[in-house]
This record gives sequence, C-alpha cells and structure tokens, in this order.
Amino acid sequence: MAPDHKGETIGKIIESCLLDWDIEKVFTITVDNASANKVAIDYVKRKLKNWNESKLMLGGNFLHVRCCAHIINLIVSEGLKDMNDSIVRIRNMVQYVRTSPSRLYCVDHERIESQSIMVLDVPTRWNSTYLMLSTVLKFEKAFDRLLEEDGRYGLYFTECDDGGRKKIGPPNEYDWSHAKMFVKFCMFFMTSL
Repeated sequence: MAPDHKGETIGKIIESCLLDWDIEKVFTITVDNASANKVAIDYVKRKLKNWNESKLMLGGNFLHVRCCAHIINLIVSEGLKDMNDSIVRIRNMVQYVRTSPSRLYCVDHERIESQSIMVLDVPTRWNSTYLMLSTVLKFEKAFDRLLEEDGRYGLYFTECDDGGRKKIGPPNEYDWSHAKMFVKFCMFFMTSL
C-alpha cells in the first residue's frame, strides 16, 4: 500500500515490485488516466533505461497504456452529462417509490409482468445508472398511472432535497425517451466490459 498517491511514490513501488519479482523486461504497464500515474510511468521508464536500455521494450514508446475500462467510463460519463436532468427526475421518482413498496400498486393495474426489483443508482457509477434505468423502463406505464392516481406523488416534487434545492420531476415523455436512449447506448459498453 502506498503511503501517498504521488506519482513518484507509485513509481518507486512499481520499481520495487519489478525488482522483487525479478522482471527484467517490460513492454507495457496499464493504469488509469490519473496525472499521478503518468508521473509514475515516467519514473519507471527512467529507471528501466538506467538499468539497461534493452530492458525497455520498443524504447518504452508503449509503456503507458491507459486502462480501457477507465476510458469507457469517461466516454459514458460524458454522455450522461447531456441527460442529467432526465436521469435526476427518474432517480427522484425511484426514491419516492422505494420509500413505500405499496406505491407500486400501479404495476398490478397496468398488468406489468416483471420480477425486476427497482434499484436506486449511485450517481458516480454509470453502470448502476444503467441498471436503474433498464429496470424502471419496464414500469414506465405504472409511473404514468402513479402520477394520475397518487396525489402525494406530485407533491413530493415540490419538496426540497438534502441540499435545499427543489426536487425536479416527475419524469416526462422526454425523460423516458432519454432513458431509453441511454440504456441502448450503454448496452454496447456493458457487453464490451
């Protein structure tokens, strides 16, 4: 475990591992895109050159490989920014429903046959947002009915959130369209991980 997250410290730990494991030739090291990792890889590259230039495969030109999963996360997170309000409206709706399971009585009225459990996402984890949206899309008709039949549902969105801001919602047709688009978009990335 590194005592800090400074690039040089990380580089020294990598160097130590290479020495301990008797690894003499290095082609690539895969890390995420944090600036400290660039410093760490530059440190390791200098040390490998000092050991012996031939220990650094292809002159170290491909030593730093960015983590594919991290790059995918950046791509999807950027796509999420454009749909933020729609996702927040749906997230607020899910929070309302999860506070009382009886609020899903509309599922029976709409004859929705799904064993899915409604999950609330972790906003910083796009894959959890994907899971939340892919689940709630199955219940879209029930949520429309909920708006018509549950007076407290509309009032819920006039309340303030923990930060003192008025909750946005409920989701509208535009938000549902965004959710469908996002789920379709994310399915590509979910299968590539």
